[in-house]
Amino acid sequence: MSKLQPLTRRDILRAGLTASILPWLYQGQSAADELGKSKKPGETKLFLFVDWFHVKKGDLQVTLDPQRISAEGKTLLETYARDFKKTFDQSGHGFKPVDVPFGIRIVQEQATRSKPWLLADKPWEKSATSPTVLYDEGRYRCWYISRLKGEPQKMTADQERLMEVSGSALAYAESEDGINWTKPVCGVLNFEGSRENNLVSPDNNGGSVFRDDHGPAEERYKGFHFDELPKEAAGSGSMARYGLFGVSSPDGYHWKKNPKPLVRYFSDTVNIAGWDNEMGKYVGYFRHHLSGRTISRAETTDFWDWPAPQPLLYAGPLDGPAEDYYTNCYTTYPGDPSLRLMFPAIYHRDSDSVDVRLSVSRDGRAFQWVSYNPILKLGAAGEWDGGSLYAHPNLVQLPDGRLALPYDAYNTTHNEVFFENFYGDYNSTSGIAWALWDDARLAGIQADQMGQFTMNAAIFEGQQIQLNARTTQAGRIDVELRDRGKAIPGFSFDDCVPLSGNLVWSRCQWKGQESLASLRGKYVELAIRLRSAKIFACRFV
Repeated sequence: MSKLQPLTRRDILRAGLTASILPWLYQGQSAADELGKSKKPGETKLFLFVDWFHVKKGDLQVTLDPQRISAEGKTLLETYARDFKKTFDQSGHGFKPVDVPFGIRIVQEQATRSKPWLLADKPWEKSATSPTVLYDEGRYRCWYISRLKGEPQKMTADQERLMEVSGSALAYAESEDGINWTKPVCGVLNFEGSRENNLVSPDNNGGSVFRDDHGPAEERYKGFHFDELPKEAAGSGSMARYGLFGVSSPDGYHWKKNPKPLVRYFSDTVNIAGWDNEMGKYVGYFRHHLSGRTISRAETTDFWDWPAPQPLLYAGPLDGPAEDYYTNCYTTYPGDPSLRLMFPAIYHRDSDSVDVRLSVSRDGRAFQWVSYNPILKLGAAGEWDGGSLYAHPNLVQLPDGRLALPYDAYNTTHNEVFFENFYGDYNSTSGIAWALWDDARLAGIQADQMGQFTMNAAIFEGQQIQLNARTTQAGRIDVELRDRGKAIPGFSFDDCVPLSGNLVWSRCQWKGQESLASLRGKYVELAIRLRSAKIFACRFV
């Protein structure tokens, strides 16, 4: 009987091989199992390259000098081969890079801007701002704040912070295609003696609308309303004089304010909540103040009972000293609620201007900037959106496949509104429009020259593998399919038909391989080689 015994964790530690061997032994297929979860038949499995989440980090594997291996080392080699089917390269002492990415970086894609598709064009409307868009019940639905003509605007102040608390109402519009919008007569609110208008609620300042399929039918739609707290609930300190209440509706037209305060804090301006299916909780993102305007966060299992929000994102050392995080614009990626996104408006106090960044989260609790540069820039000076702009939920997909995020914008800078208040007609304009990207193109992995990476293993289901990518005229992309690090015969780089050009979605092909049927149900890795190219996403179709 052999004297060899199964290798223990202590043996590995004593052998000094922890860094290169333990991840292989103990991590197993956990990451691949998570990425390879099956979808329903007919669905597409999508991998977006907005961060490094789908990219293998690689490793430096030990290579051995056979002349220096001790007797104990030879015993270990036999044990690895027998118990773990693991062999070691014996080409010489050192390390060999395996699947280590190189020559690549994440680069976000600048949004293009549509023309305004919603303006204050009704007799009762002075301005139209703060939209929430949902693709809901087969159409695009938009709730927005309409400042009302002839209605006095009452303001409240707290430590130099101003918030409008009257003179506006929640209004409603809808569209079949996201481009052509109507403002239906809802018959809910009375304005100057008539209900022939699209106004639906006086109580939705400071919040957005979300659909809650988790809650009861009579509360299918929910949101926040900023208002003065009852004295018995206000507590001590000026910051608690105003706060947020909850509003709900069965249909998006008829709204009811709940009298119980939800957030006892001066959370003015576009607070956003939603039911997070992945977490099994309501998650809210709020206005906060920590050395300037800040984004805070809270979570709860009961929408009508929230803990105090805690700061999440605020200006740091890599920001300019005069920058505030103004609004948060929390949303999820269409069809993938596990990918949480924020498009915060960054207010620059030194120029009184506002632009928009992108941050991402895979767990809903920790957000990372894709870039500190704006993903949505102001229009040129003098244009309708050349002064300030603010992104709002939700990111939706238009019928032509483009990604669209609503934003409201002004030809005036943030504080120019005071000129209109003092001068009367200041010739200010505003509207609501789309920030637009081609399908799946929020950001991508880019190689300016040569680069390569390998995707984490995932179960292949479908008939095709497609890439969304763009190359220069001299650039190209090659793809190799691998099984546990080794090229699958017939699907190597040498067999690949290179891709080039502007490819919103293009099929990966290999010479002599008409079908991928033999790969279905198996874990596969995609090794992707880039030359002067940018890849935005991959999908199994």
